[in-house]
Amino acid sequence: MSWLGNAGAQTGVYGITLWAPALFVLLLKVSPQQAAKMMALLSITGFIGRVSFSFLSEWIGRRNAGGLLGFGGGVLTIVAGYNYDATLMGVSAFWLLLALAFFFADGGFAVVGPYAAEVWPSHLRTTGMGSAYGFGGIGKILGPVGLALIVGSGNYLKPDVPLPEIPLAFVYLGCWFLMAGTVYYFFGIETRGKSIEQIDRELAATA
Repeated sequence: MSWLGNAGAQTGVYGITLWAPALFVLLLKVSPQQAAKMMALLSITGFIGRVSFSFLSEWIGRRNAGGLLGFGGGVLTIVAGYNYDATLMGVSAFWLLLALAFFFADGGFAVVGPYAAEVWPSHLRTTGMGSAYGFGGIGKILGPVGLALIVGSGNYLKPDVPLPEIPLAFVYLGCWFLMAGTVYYFFGIETRGKSIEQIDRELAATA
């Protein structure tokens, strides 16, 4: 669960982070400098999301917070892809939806790391958490490279793709988030309010 949750979250976030600035230039016809400024909004909403999720994980539980990360980030990412050419009161809906998606997708990392430590027994906690984050690190490759391959682009760093393929690209990224949400919500164990000793006893009982 911790491996797949990390992989889903990191693949989606790194895919968007690497491709979004170039997509802003391609789709919104802005300068690279303006695209970099637009990325600031995604960083801000991601930061707000991390603060929010640090409290949410205590209020609604780790499983629910992890599910919210995946389902919220996944749905909004897919909706953004299908509205790449839409505007809302003169502002790009694509940009706004990605910023909102980052509240869940990037903000949810406030749950991903700590939860990956809690679900491993004490004698494996450091190794387990490290391996989960390391396995999730393949998302830094799967996000941008997989996105380029699925839409038929020969350039892994610059999205030189036909505009009709943009929705498919974001369905790909969104599905990684949805996988993470599914793993956390349906297969995760709830650790909120439990001591490390209590979690260890429960894990030993189910082993």
